[in-house]
Amino acid sequence: MQVGIISDTHDDHRNVLRAVELFNERGVEYVLHGGDIVSPFTAKAFADLKTAKFIAVFGNNEGEKLSLKSVIEDFGGEIHEYCYKGDLGGKRIYMTHTHHNVDAIAKSQMYDLLIYGHTHEQYIRQVGKTLIINPGECTDWLTGSAHVVLLELDDMSYQVQEIAGP
Repeated sequence: MQVGIISDTHDDHRNVLRAVELFNERGVEYVLHGGDIVSPFTAKAFADLKTAKFIAVFGNNEGEKLSLKSVIEDFGGEIHEYCYKGDLGGKRIYMTHTHHNVDAIAKSQMYDLLIYGHTHEQYIRQVGKTLIINPGECTDWLTGSAHVVLLELDDMSYQVQEIAGP
Protein backbone atom coordinates (compact mmCIF):
# COMPACT_ATOMS: atom_id res chain seq x y z
CA MET A 1 0.00 0.00 0.00
CA GLN A 2 1.50 3.30 -1.09
CA VAL A 3 1.08 6.45 1.00
CA GLY A 4 1.86 10.07 0.13
CA ILE A 5 3.30 12.17 2.95
CA ILE A 6 3.19 15.97 2.81
CA SER A 7 3.48 18.82 5.29
CA ASP A 8 3.74 22.56 5.61
CA THR A 9 1.91 23.52 2.43
CA HIS A 10 1.25 27.05 3.78
CA ASP A 11 -1.22 27.98 1.04
CA ASP A 12 1.30 27.31 -1.74
CA HIS A 13 -1.56 26.37 -4.05
CA ARG A 14 0.69 25.73 -7.06
CA ASN A 15 2.80 23.16 -5.22
CA VAL A 16 -0.26 21.55 -3.63
CA LEU A 17 -1.69 21.02 -7.11
CA ARG A 18 1.62 19.48 -8.21
CA ALA A 19 1.63 17.18 -5.20
CA VAL A 20 -1.99 16.10 -5.81
CA GLU A 21 -1.11 15.39 -9.45
CA LEU A 22 1.87 13.26 -8.36
CA PHE A 23 -0.21 11.37 -5.79
CA ASN A 24 -2.85 10.68 -8.45
CA GLU A 25 -0.23 9.51 -10.98
CA ARG A 26 1.25 7.12 -8.41
CA GLY A 27 -2.16 5.85 -7.27
CA VAL A 28 -1.47 6.35 -3.58
CA GLU A 29 -4.17 5.05 -1.25
CA TYR A 30 -3.67 7.60 1.53
CA VAL A 31 -2.26 11.11 1.76
CA LEU A 32 -1.04 12.01 5.23
CA HIS A 33 -0.59 15.75 5.86
CA GLY A 34 1.56 16.80 8.82
CA GLY A 35 -0.10 20.19 9.31
CA ASP A 36 0.02 23.84 8.28
CA ILE A 37 -2.35 23.60 5.34
CA VAL A 38 -3.42 27.10 6.49
CA SER A 39 -6.65 27.96 4.64
CA PRO A 40 -9.78 26.16 3.48
CA PHE A 41 -9.05 27.33 -0.07
CA THR A 42 -5.86 25.28 -0.20
CA ALA A 43 -7.54 22.30 1.47
CA LYS A 44 -10.06 22.18 -1.40
CA ALA A 45 -7.26 21.14 -3.79
CA PHE A 46 -6.98 17.83 -1.93
CA ALA A 47 -10.55 17.05 -2.98
CA ASP A 48 -9.05 16.22 -6.40
CA LEU A 49 -7.27 13.15 -5.03
CA LYS A 50 -8.67 10.30 -7.12
CA THR A 51 -7.73 7.17 -5.20
CA ALA A 52 -6.45 8.47 -1.87
CA LYS A 53 -8.11 9.17 1.44
CA PHE A 54 -6.82 12.41 2.96
CA ILE A 55 -5.85 12.47 6.66
CA ALA A 56 -4.32 15.55 8.26
CA VAL A 57 -3.47 17.14 11.58
CA PHE A 58 -3.81 20.81 12.39
CA GLY A 59 -0.59 22.80 12.42
CA ASN A 60 0.23 25.97 14.30
CA ASN A 61 -0.67 28.26 11.38
CA GLU A 62 -4.20 27.14 10.60
CA GLY A 63 -6.40 30.22 10.55
CA GLU A 64 -9.98 29.09 10.22
CA LYS A 65 -10.02 25.66 11.85
CA LEU A 66 -13.79 25.16 11.66
CA SER A 67 -13.93 26.05 7.96
CA LEU A 68 -10.85 23.95 7.24
CA LYS A 69 -12.38 20.96 9.03
CA SER A 70 -15.67 21.43 7.17
CA VAL A 71 -14.00 21.59 3.74
CA ILE A 72 -11.90 18.49 4.42
CA GLU A 73 -14.82 16.49 5.80
CA ASP A 74 -16.99 17.54 2.83
CA PHE A 75 -14.69 15.61 0.45
CA GLY A 76 -14.39 12.63 2.80
CA GLY A 77 -11.10 13.53 4.46
CA GLU A 78 -10.17 13.81 8.12
CA ILE A 79 -8.30 16.42 10.13
CA HIS A 80 -7.30 15.90 13.75
CA GLU A 81 -6.69 18.47 16.47
CA TYR A 82 -3.38 17.42 17.98
CA CYS A 83 -2.39 14.08 16.56
CA TYR A 84 -3.62 11.19 14.45
CA LYS A 85 -3.24 7.64 15.73
CA GLY A 86 -4.38 4.87 13.44
CA ASP A 87 -3.70 1.64 11.63
CA LEU A 88 -3.09 1.62 7.88
CA GLY A 89 -2.00 -1.42 5.92
CA GLY A 90 -1.19 -3.30 9.11
CA LYS A 91 1.10 -0.53 10.39
CA ARG A 92 0.51 1.63 13.45
CA ILE A 93 0.75 5.32 12.53
CA TYR A 94 1.27 8.40 14.70
CA MET A 95 1.15 11.85 13.09
CA THR A 96 1.56 15.25 14.72
CA HIS A 97 2.68 18.67 13.58
CA THR A 98 5.44 19.68 15.96
CA HIS A 99 8.63 17.86 16.81
CA HIS A 100 8.46 18.34 20.58
CA ASN A 101 7.54 14.76 21.53
CA VAL A 102 8.93 12.88 18.53
CA ASP A 103 11.87 11.30 20.37
CA ALA A 104 9.73 10.03 23.25
CA ILE A 105 7.12 8.58 20.91
CA ALA A 106 9.80 6.88 18.80
CA LYS A 107 11.48 5.41 21.88
CA SER A 108 8.15 3.95 23.01
CA GLN A 109 8.22 1.66 19.94
CA MET A 110 4.41 1.74 19.89
CA TYR A 111 4.30 2.90 16.26
CA ASP A 112 5.74 1.72 12.97
CA LEU A 113 5.54 5.17 11.38
CA LEU A 114 5.81 8.59 13.00
CA ILE A 115 5.14 11.66 10.84
CA TYR A 116 5.65 15.29 11.77
CA GLY A 117 6.24 18.65 10.09
CA HIS A 118 6.69 22.18 11.46
CA THR A 119 10.46 22.56 11.01
CA HIS A 120 10.28 22.68 7.18
CA GLU A 121 13.47 20.61 7.21
CA GLN A 122 13.31 17.15 5.70
CA TYR A 123 14.32 14.55 8.24
CA ILE A 124 14.02 10.78 7.91
CA ARG A 125 15.48 8.25 10.32
CA GLN A 126 14.83 4.86 11.86
CA VAL A 127 14.60 4.34 15.63
CA GLY A 128 14.18 0.65 16.32
CA LYS A 129 11.06 -0.40 14.45
CA THR A 130 9.79 3.20 14.11
CA LEU A 131 10.39 5.05 10.86
CA ILE A 132 10.30 8.82 11.50
CA ILE A 133 9.47 11.05 8.54
CA ASN A 134 9.37 14.80 8.28
CA PRO A 135 8.87 15.28 4.53
CA GLY A 136 10.08 18.88 4.69
CA GLU A 137 8.07 21.73 3.30
CA CYS A 138 5.84 21.46 0.27
CA THR A 139 6.34 25.14 -0.27
CA ASP A 140 9.90 26.17 -1.09
CA TRP A 141 9.84 29.39 0.89
CA LEU A 142 12.29 28.53 3.67
CA THR A 143 14.55 25.83 2.28
CA GLY A 144 14.42 26.64 -1.42
CA SER A 145 13.02 23.24 -2.38
CA ALA A 146 9.64 21.53 -2.03
CA HIS A 147 9.26 17.82 -1.31
CA VAL A 148 6.81 15.06 -0.55
CA VAL A 149 7.57 11.47 0.40
CA LEU A 150 6.11 8.35 -1.19
CA LEU A 151 6.09 5.45 1.24
CA GLU A 152 5.38 1.79 0.55
CA LEU A 153 3.83 0.56 3.80
CA ASP A 154 4.39 -3.12 2.98
CA ASP A 155 8.17 -2.88 3.31
CA MET A 156 8.50 0.70 4.64
CA SER A 157 10.62 1.72 1.66
CA TYR A 158 10.34 5.37 0.68
CA GLN A 159 11.17 7.80 -2.05
CA VAL A 160 11.68 11.53 -1.58
CA GLN A 161 10.08 13.35 -4.49
CA GLU A 162 10.82 16.98 -5.31
CA ILE A 163 7.83 19.06 -6.34
CA ALA A 164 9.39 21.25 -9.00
CA GLY A 165 8.27 23.43 -11.81
CA PRO A 166 8.38 26.93 -13.24
